[in-house]
Amino acid sequence: MPISEEEMNQKMAKGLEYKQEGAVAFKAGHATTMRLLYLRGLNDNPMSVGKSRDPENLKESDITELEKEISTINANMALCQLRLERFDRIVRCANEALKVNPFNKKAKFRLAQGLIREGSIIKAAKLLDELEKDSPNDPAFAAERRQIDLKEKQAEIKQRKEFAGMFDRAKK
Repeated sequence: MPISEEEMNQKMAKGLEYKQEGAVAFKAGHATTMRLLYLRGLNDNPMSVGKSRDPENLKESDITELEKEISTINANMALCQLRLERFDRIVRCANEALKVNPFNKKAKFRLAQGLIREGSIIKAAKLLDELEKDSPNDPAFAAERRQIDLKEKQAEIKQRKEFAGMFDRAKK
């Protein structure tokens, strides 16, 4: 049964109230509380009435305010998961945000952060390349590039250890 416009507005207002409470909790250093409040906010939003659209022809102006809010909540949830070091959940939350609003740059950045921490540095680098077109001197992007460099160095050291002495054995 479809919900009335009044019910939808009430649910949206309650969801946005939870979003505000979650933001306050996060600023106070309570990432878990923020996550729970954001989940409540998402549950109180009438996203079940969403419309399917062709992603190829989608323009940023086609995104509704409600969709922007839902996307923001999911992107902020990704940040919360980053603080809680739940890397697979960062990727999941960021993808949820991008599903609702593929133009959400914060969600793309969170996705890149999650991918880096999961070890998918090639995908993450592509996302950072895309984001850096608009903000080439962003210090947050530079910090994530350093994370990528660190992951690559760690992989190289690991590989060297695995192959260390391989050719020495053949000489004996």
